[in-house]
Amino acid sequence: MANTRQDEAPRRFESGPEAPPGLYAEICSVIRATPASRVDTATRTRVALAAVFCLIPAAVVIASQFVYQRQAVGLVVGADSTVHLLLVLALLAALTLAATFVALRRSATGSQIASLFVAAALVAPIYAAVTLIDPLHAADVLPPPVDLSPWGARCIVLAAITGAIALGSFAAALRRAVPVASRLRGAVLGAAAGAWTGLALFVFCPASQYPHLLIGHVLPVVALTLAGAIVIPRVLRP
Repeated sequence: MANTRQDEAPRRFESGPEAPPGLYAEICSVIRATPASRVDTATRTRVALAAVFCLIPAAVVIASQFVYQRQAVGLVVGADSTVHLLLVLALLAALTLAATFVALRRSATGSQIASLFVAAALVAPIYAAVTLIDPLHAADVLPPPVDLSPWGARCIVLAAITGAIALGSFAAALRRAVPVASRLRGAVLGAAAGAWTGLALFVFCPASQYPHLLIGHVLPVVALTLAGAIVIPRVLRP
């Protein structure tokens, strides 16, 4: 009897709980009701990158012409040195490209999830450090009638436009393509969108005052990262 009970115990553990009646049929009906995408993720990613590379510069060009009646004011007006300008530009461009590359990679191995975490955590602090430590531009660099808002009102508007372009494009590229770590991936997509926004603001605006830089430049990068983590995961899950 003892041996019989010992033989029966493993069999009881091997047989798990039965699925509720109709569960399989419900899963199948949900799968059938979900339309398959006609465009694969790789193609959507290429389209998203093309949209970002075209629409964000176009937004900067239009805003620059509307506000300053000239282009690339952040690059040509009031920089303390060409070396400093090129260094900051290179750092922001490298940050933007790296964050975009990490955000749009589809696989999710352990090392890649770690890179997602690093990107989500560090894009905003790195941008803040580059922007706020030793600001590039001199104060009051623009002649009248154009003056810079002390709180970065114009930059917030441009940040909202460019951030929406980047985050919307990236979310559309990975729509229903991230079955795991979707919240972390959403945060990285938001951070990448924030990096694009920060680069656009650097080209657009020659501000050096800390309230303007903090509210008009750094805060949108933080806000986009948080928006990506909160709003985007539901778009990414299959």
